[in-house]
Amino acid sequence: MDNLLLDSFVRLLGQISPPEAVRRAEADGAAAHIVHEVDESGFLDALVPESKGGSGLSIADVVQLFFAAGEYLLPIPFAETMVARALIAASDAQPPRGRTIILWPSAPGGKLRSTLGPSGDSTSLALVQRDAEFRLLPIKLEERDADPFRMWSASPMLDATPLLQFTLAHVDLLHWSAAITAANMAGAIQRLLAMSLTQVNERQQFGRTLSKFQVIQQQLSVFAERSVSAQVAARIGLVGSELILDGGRVAIAKSVANESARVCASIAHAVHGAMGISEAHDLQLYTRRLARWQISFGSEAYWQKHIGQRRLQSKEPTAVEFVRSLLAAGPETAH
Repeated sequence: MDNLLLDSFVRLLGQISPPEAVRRAEADGAAAHIVHEVDESGFLDALVPESKGGSGLSIADVVQLFFAAGEYLLPIPFAETMVARALIAASDAQPPRGRTIILWPSAPGGKLRSTLGPSGDSTSLALVQRDAEFRLLPIKLEERDADPFRMWSASPMLDATPLLQFTLAHVDLLHWSAAITAANMAGAIQRLLAMSLTQVNERQQFGRTLSKFQVIQQQLSVFAERSVSAQVAARIGLVGSELILDGGRVAIAKSVANESARVCASIAHAVHGAMGISEAHDLQLYTRRLARWQISFGSEAYWQKHIGQRRLQSKEPTAVEFVRSLLAAGPETAH
């Protein structure tokens, strides 16, 4: 990705999504001003072809934007809206402006394929998938207290008249939802690492900074390793063409992100001590969001089972060769 594009997006995030703005959005579910600023910036049309009014970027071009949205806890479904607009444009329809869009992958019976519903804002619509059929529907925000992580879960009004309806083959919104979540998690973990490094370099114990203690150094080494692993895995998951992702790659991304989040959140709280659990401290914003993402759109067990089933069906003689074949798989093999 062009560094100027990423730098521009990061500057925008610094203005519209500081911790106090995240707290306000969590409190009332209203983020219309943030949606307006992001929409006006043009980033939401990054994946829409130039011939249809977008920027025509590839999936690989926008991965860093997904990381940045997670790093700043952008309180709107940013990446989801980018993908939804691209899918709508692919169907030759016109994406709605000034609205965010959550992704709602349904099982054959109509049930959401996630333990928790996606988080939305007051401007959100829902792109609902059932097999190859897609419908764009209005949403309702659930009661904040009903969400164990104090977020505004959104759900589509399934009986409403669709704003748009179209068919696309081979696209799986569960793959997109899980891959986006993994990328957001990687960005949040990166910010947690930076916060933890600042903490250990400033806080003193027994006359020296925490960073001088070997046990702290070892824990932060593990933290850094897990952070990089999550970013690499997220990039693996977001490889595709024509907006089709491979299920095996997505399984790697989400399972690694979940494992990394659990380890990194524990280390971050350990080095911050009791202050980290205070509602006034920014740390809990990140670890609470990571905990929610861990059980959204597939746990480690779910995606590791997916990989295991692929391994059993594989003809590769060794696990190493199986992993190589999985990473070499094209999007046409996605399932």
